[in-house]
Amino acid sequence: MSAPLTVAGLEAAARQATGLTDFGPDTGWREGFERLVVAVEAMEPNNQLRHLATHNIVGQLSTRLRFVEDDRLHPEIAAQPIDPPLIVVGLPRTGTTISYDLLCLDPAARAPREWEWYIPWPPTETASFDTDPRIAEVTAMYENWLQHAPQLLDIQRFDCTQPGECNHGMQFHFGSTNFPAELGVPDYARWLREGRVEGQYVSHRRLLQNFQWKGPKGRWTLKSPQHLFDLPALLEAYPGAMLVWTHRDPALTFSSLSSFIAGFLAAFGGDKDKAAIGRDVVDTWIAGMNRALAARADPAIESRIIDLAHKDVVADPMGAIRRIHTRFGLDFSEAHQLRIERFLADNPAAKRIGRHQHSPEQYGIDVAEVRVRMKDYYDRFGSLLGRPQ
Repeated sequence: MSAPLTVAGLEAAARQATGLTDFGPDTGWREGFERLVVAVEAMEPNNQLRHLATHNIVGQLSTRLRFVEDDRLHPEIAAQPIDPPLIVVGLPRTGTTISYDLLCLDPAARAPREWEWYIPWPPTETASFDTDPRIAEVTAMYENWLQHAPQLLDIQRFDCTQPGECNHGMQFHFGSTNFPAELGVPDYARWLREGRVEGQYVSHRRLLQNFQWKGPKGRWTLKSPQHLFDLPALLEAYPGAMLVWTHRDPALTFSSLSSFIAGFLAAFGGDKDKAAIGRDVVDTWIAGMNRALAARADPAIESRIIDLAHKDVVADPMGAIRRIHTRFGLDFSEAHQLRIERFLADNPAAKRIGRHQHSPEQYGIDVAEVRVRMKDYYDRFGSLLGRPQ
């Protein structure tokens, strides 16, 4: 049996791995870190899961140590401005990925790649952007996941050279929905959905500064459903941000997301209780959606959002991207249009259509309960959902 995780032990391991000792003046990440450690051990994890958690947490702590050292040696990194980004914020499985991929085809766009989010240090270099050795590292990680859970290929693309989601980077602040998806950790998931993760966007901004310092430049184009949990903090960090909210019946998306998480847990040796997975998905994302709806009562937030129906994105993806550009006064170039046409003509996602099988019943999801708990959402956006009458 492997040794239990402890806060002190994990910090010591990160210091030993890097030869650095200073975690810096920012302590906003510590609550999430400490809660995650306790939550992992509360599950009485098997050796595989404890090893995975140790590897991930030590990696995140090591990154924090290296960033503090970079800030000491290169204060110009954190002094860089971040121009208003374009951010896709819809609920998981609502067309966020296709919308994001198409927006990122804009020659003016700059999206963090999945490998950047997962291994953000050392700083990205333009000259090695397409050949960085971290691409091989993350590809090997994906191949290991798919070896244990090949069904994941029917649900999501696994190509770390493609644009990545902010929730991968939010692991750096120990405030990410990735941790429950990969490790289970119900106690941590409860903490994440019941309160605000303080200082999340301080760390998020620092990651973007790291990516753009020596890396490719452009208008930041980002994506994560997790931004729904704290739209006020997102817009405080990035005034003028342009938010794209995609919509689909949550009762349907929740079972799709539950299936996705079940696949991840199968790959990582975690709990495979489908009803428990469904309950956590429902509770987590209802909390996030209701919090985001409440935030939209602020006209300053409401004015930064365009709402798109999943059905419209699927039916006319080019038109959806054009609407986004028009809404925010962005140029829709001929080069962007040509890239979208080529992408749609040979879109790997088309090969997955119909292969991902799931239902709310499989995961103990009560559709009627979801619609009652999200009444305000259905009342406001029902016309975008294709909801049965």
